[in-house]
Amino acid sequence: MNKDVIVIGLGAAGSAALRAAARRGVDCLGVEQFEIAHDRGSSHGRSRLFRSGTSEGPEYVDLAARSRQLWRELEDETGEEIVTIVGGLSIAPADSPLLADVRAAMDARDLPYELLDAKDLRERFPQHHIEDRDRGVLDPGTGVVRPELAIRLSVEAAQRAGAEVRIGVRATRITERSGGVDVQLSDGSTVSAAQVIVAVGAWTAHLLTDYAVPLIVRRAVLSWFTPRPGAERLFTPDVFPVFTRELDELSGWGAPVIDEYAVKIGLHDQAGFEIDDPTANDPRVADWELERVEAFCAAQFADLIPVAQHARGCMITLTPDERFAIGRPEAGSRIVTLAACSGHGFKHSAAVGELGVQIALDEQPIVDPVPFDPTRYTNEKEAVQ
Repeated sequence: MNKDVIVIGLGAAGSAALRAAARRGVDCLGVEQFEIAHDRGSSHGRSRLFRSGTSEGPEYVDLAARSRQLWRELEDETGEEIVTIVGGLSIAPADSPLLADVRAAMDARDLPYELLDAKDLRERFPQHHIEDRDRGVLDPGTGVVRPELAIRLSVEAAQRAGAEVRIGVRATRITERSGGVDVQLSDGSTVSAAQVIVAVGAWTAHLLTDYAVPLIVRRAVLSWFTPRPGAERLFTPDVFPVFTRELDELSGWGAPVIDEYAVKIGLHDQAGFEIDDPTANDPRVADWELERVEAFCAAQFADLIPVAQHARGCMITLTPDERFAIGRPEAGSRIVTLAACSGHGFKHSAAVGELGVQIALDEQPIVDPVPFDPTRYTNEKEAVQ
């Protein structure tokens, strides 16, 4: 079997890449080792935060804006709501770098936002514990993405556009040769393509054993909390925006109630122990893994029961600088990698998938890929030597 493009891994970025390739009329194949929209990688969780202005920098703002556009097109095509805009609230002490970084990223792209003092925060968002030193930035373009729905609809759209999909088979080896790439699969077959896009998240270093980007896979936990009886109305999307909160030694984030799981809350530094075998990551969550996020919930939200009602194991794949690695791992390669989420990837994933296809097809990229070039680590090592 010979294809123009093979996409390995159909999670957040891979499903978007397959859709982007198929929309261009490219003869493409998507390979997924589990089922579509599974919960064994890093792309599940019922809701993911979408921010139009992100503290990571203006290039991430560009990725988020393009992702938003791509998801809107998919919503128009399917009649489904992937992104719900509820606003985004960043709360921190007035001198916090978080607030400065959010404002700088939004100013760089001339995006609107509102500044709030402690009095404003208490009056408009009484759900939160607010201290006198706190200030806020309210971003009207932030919201919630439904990850499983986004992935499923992207794959279905790709198939309607002509993509082939193989589910339940794993890529075991990738071999570059003159004029193409061969991909060996776990069922014993081999498929070939002119270009291969690798979007396998925590499995990247297992598949690309000579990958120059140093990746670490860490355990993460997803958790949801229930409002106290009578307080349910305080946490609906129309009054409770997506939030990022710096509180003493903890930095948390969360999303409003969009389904029966209620309020989703996590910690920015919640990555736990290293994971050697991603396939063995336990979906069950131990009590000790929830202690810090439950403490954050108790300190920040008097109207939430500070015991996680639902929890699920997840993974975060990190680069040393916690920036993405999007592009060819070395000059002349026919492989393009879409790695690594570093804990802040889903809101950018639709654009990341498209960017990977643009690189594979030598198109003019809609977003500057230079800040995400995987060869930056090779270049750094050579400069030291």
